[in-house]
Amino acid sequence: MRSDFSYCPSCGGKVIRNRLTLKNIWEDLKFQVFDLDNTLLKTFKHLFTKPEVVVESYISGARKKYMNPVSFFAIAITLSGVLFFVLRDVYEIDITKSSFSNADSPNMDFVFDYQAILSYLNVPIYAVLTWLLFLDKNKLNYTEHLVTNAYTTGQASFVQVALGLILFSIFDLQFETFNWFFLLGSIIYQFYVFKRIHKTGIGSTILRAFAYFFMMLIVFIGIGILVVLIGFISGNLSLEDFRPK
Repeated sequence: MRSDFSYCPSCGGKVIRNRLTLKNIWEDLKFQVFDLDNTLLKTFKHLFTKPEVVVESYISGARKKYMNPVSFFAIAITLSGVLFFVLRDVYEIDITKSSFSNADSPNMDFVFDYQAILSYLNVPIYAVLTWLLFLDKNKLNYTEHLVTNAYTTGQASFVQVALGLILFSIFDLQFETFNWFFLLGSIIYQFYVFKRIHKTGIGSTILRAFAYFFMMLIVFIGIGILVVLIGFISGNLSLEDFRPK
């Protein structure tokens, strides 16, 4: 049996015969992430210009042209963690400060230690909402909505990181204000993508977006309750924190 293949005859992957070294790891990293022609940048660009092609390519099985949604989302969420670290520890911004709270409110800064976990939990919820709002079994099923939301959430996170690092370094902004504008922009982008996929009219898409926004408010309340429970379980919160000072 032949064993001199340069590429695997089963999966098409390149056969690596050299021992693992820092040099070849770096070469692979440069090709996968930093090369201007790599799938990451192409995926990022085309998720703005022709998102329906990116999503439908992955769903239809043409998966070499664009980065898969799991990897794309994972990189974006990792960079979001870097953003929150910079905002908290470099720019020294209080990212938990809210106009709805006061100085006696419990310190919820620990939430951002679980930011990645919460992000992964949110995508299946987003997928349920968009699946209900764009219910069309001939177009996308729930799993395909998961794929689409992984792409759109990852894309939004990349933009959040870039804007956050730039804007907070220049202007004296409140994170809450930035976050609300970012949420609005994310929903607009998300429904731009679904409009392109489902070819819905502008009016129909806007109505779905409004419904999504109100559904998201309910989800945020649920996430808030989950965060408080995590705080109690992890020891970051106690009943004393909620008593009037």
